[in-house]
Amino acid sequence: MVPPAVTGSTRGSTARAVPRPFPSGPRRPPLRVFEPAPRRRAPGRGVRRSTVWVSGVLVVGSLLAVVVGDALVTEGQVRLSTTQREVAAAAASQKALQVAVAQKAAPPVVVEQAKSQGMVAPSQVVYLPRVSLRVPLPIPQVTPAPVASSPPASAAAAKRPSSAGAGASAATPASTAPARR
Repeated sequence: MVPPAVTGSTRGSTARAVPRPFPSGPRRPPLRVFEPAPRRRAPGRGVRRSTVWVSGVLVVGSLLAVVVGDALVTEGQVRLSTTQREVAAAAASQKALQVAVAQKAAPPVVVEQAKSQGMVAPSQVVYLPRVSLRVPLPIPQVTPAPVASSPPASAAAAKRPSSAGAGASAATPASTAPARR
């Protein structure tokens, strides 16, 4: 096909293009409007849409998880600072109580309380010799107490004072048990 010839030197000129001659070959069929078959949804489009939804849900879920995690960390920090304050208060209280016990257990205070309760200072102080704990002590020789004839149980109970008073009972296991030979 040959392009039409343009006469004139400018485009806006009023000269007409020379008509083209008819082709000498076979005639083309007339043009029709082409209506394509209705498109089916491409399988990728539904997948794309679900992928967008899933990715959106994942983004929102991850943001929500970050917010929840941040809230848990903040709550833990609040509990930690509260516990640290309680520990500091307990440590200060313990220190104050230790100082009070040390003041009450000081030797001058103990001596003063003992004097106020009627105790007297000794006239002479005797120091005991030091005993090594690594050397075993000899076993002492113990002799049993002599066995005395005891009155019958009913008579002994009548003569015995009440146990509410001070002192131990007259019959002890050592005095009532027969001697071994």
